[in-house]
Amino acid sequence: MADKETESSAARADVNRHLRMAVERFDAPGSEEETWDFLCECGFAGCKEWVTLPLWQYEELRRTGIAVLAPGHKLKRGERSRRKALHLVDDTKALHAQAEHRLRRAVSNLRKTADDSR
Repeated sequence: MADKETESSAARADVNRHLRMAVERFDAPGSEEETWDFLCECGFAGCKEWVTLPLWQYEELRRTGIAVLAPGHKLKRGERSRRKALHLVDDTKALHAQAEHRLRRAVSNLRKTADDSR
């Protein structure tokens, strides 16, 4: 049963990301301040709750790895751990990309310096 709940939570989070992308394509003036309905990501198969949030608040939840939850709903311990692990993986990827960018820039600067000294 736990696998089914985790799949449900992940599927709901995926639906919410797609909802957010649809809003981005809609891109109406002031859409960041409008409220939108997102699925509760508690992971329980019987949950049919929606959560109304402004886009900035949804983005903040996504950025910090926190689930969209209806009032009174909680994530299972396993789901909390899975989300933390995914958030750490995202952070690691971002830091790796930043390090690669800095390395390319440093190499480019060194080449320019070597060319200027000739």
